[in-house]
Amino acid sequence: RLKASNSKVKVCCAAPGLAATNLQVTTSQDDGFHAQWIMRFGQSGEDGTMPLLRCCAAPGVESGDFYEPEGLGNIKGLPAKFTPEPICTNPHSSRILWEESEKACGAFKVE
Repeated sequence: RLKASNSKVKVCCAAPGLAATNLQVTTSQDDGFHAQWIMRFGQSGEDGTMPLLRCCAAPGVESGDFYEPEGLGNIKGLPAKFTPEPICTNPHSSRILWEESEKACGAFKVE
């Protein structure tokens, strides 16, 4: 929709990897991720922001790019560009996400 409207807005995706933040504490409290010991293998919250910063400020980032840590299992490391999984670029999935987002937030006007 952005391309069709010749928008200058970029849409990128960033995954932090395993960042040692309070998010995992909350997840554990909500019956989610219980193994707090694994956090010693994670990276700092600051390092977890690096893929997002790459998307926002690095030269050459294009709409549709996906960045996450390049280390083992994409848990930690320098941000690198990866190809999104097919479900992420599937037109049917995209349409569902758009429709559900508009139900939750109201209609989006793309300019």
